[in-house]
Amino acid sequence: MSRGTDTLVGFLIGAAAGGITALLMAPEKGSVTRRRLRAGTDKTVHDGKEMVTHAAATIKGVASEKGHAMSETARNQVNAVRGAVSEAKETYHRELEKS
Repeated sequence: MSRGTDTLVGFLIGAAAGGITALLMAPEKGSVTRRRLRAGTDKTVHDGKEMVTHAAATIKGVASEKGHAMSETARNQVNAVRGAVSEAKETYHRELEKS
């Protein structure tokens, strides 16, 4: 096996041994322990959902700001091109009149 696989197997064996030891040494009844584990899991899930919601709102805000900035930049570029085309037309017409 590779070194990474050995490390993973060692970690899993250690986690299993630790879990079994914790259950055997637990000072409370199984029902109490299960209730506490369930409450902890529910809190972790709730906190995770809140973090995802917050991250999504932050990303949405940043994307909106960047979108507005890009729109403004594009608008400025379009106006600059329109100005350049207008100047080119005027120059062309002046040159035609000179000929």
